[in-house]
Amino acid sequence: MFFKTFVVAVLTVVCTSDAAQKQRQVYSGYSDEYAQNDHKYESRQNLNKIPGTPGVDYPIYHVVPETSFNCKDVPYAPGMYANVETGCQAYHICHDGREGHQGASFLCTNGTLFNQKEFTCDWWYNVDCSKATYYYDLNTDPTKNPFAPKPKATEEPYKQPYNNYYSTPKYYQ
Repeated sequence: MFFKTFVVAVLTVVCTSDAAQKQRQVYSGYSDEYAQNDHKYESRQNLNKIPGTPGVDYPIYHVVPETSFNCKDVPYAPGMYANVETGCQAYHICHDGREGHQGASFLCTNGTLFNQKEFTCDWWYNVDCSKATYYYDLNTDPTKNPFAPKPKATEEPYKQPYNNYYSTPKYYQ
């Protein structure tokens, strides 16, 4: 009897952990299987209105690929950084490490690349991705970096109008 109970308990634990593992795989974000899928059931984007040839003039990623980009290698955090391994279609926001070694990763829409000089996605023909790393230091400039803490504007001291007209009550005059 003890042996049957033990076998049932072990099978229950194994089946439960197998189901939990399958559920984790479903909700773990972009998996390698999804990235390698040919997405045949998704509607294709009409690229006729985008100037240039996809895959030749500009990259056309469907998801942010895993690259060697690492937020530990950037000059300043918080900051926004183009990923040159993706042809600058992907960019990363490095902050405090909560998002992992690549920071929060984003893709520019098809036909656009991350312009490191302007901190925005721009048409592919306006961006020289090979020079993106030269502009990484712009993240140290708080007037350019949208994530850098801004100094609080100094307030002027309040000036009383009419030479302290309101400083003494009128009924004492």
